[in-house]
Amino acid sequence: MVVFTKFDGQVIQESGKLNDIQDDGAKWDMARKNAEITFQKSYLPKVMNTQYPPKGYVRLEGENKAIPCFDRDITFTRYGYTRK
Repeated sequence: MVVFTKFDGQVIQESGKLNDIQDDGAKWDMARKNAEITFQKSYLPKVMNTQYPPKGYVRLEGENKAIPCFDRDITFTRYGYTRK
């Protein structure tokens, strides 16, 4: 299992590139989409394409809210994880 921290930092970085969008809600939505694309294309492959890739990963953002993206046999809570 691998944990990616500070995904929200990537969203903030992407929002700084969107100076042409005036509506804050639309800007954050586009920044989140762009951050997700960057994550999927740049960061995730570096880990998942290793000789011994992890079974799954978790992205942390905000107040350490986990966004689980992993094997369906694993369930995460804020206190840890369990296998089904």
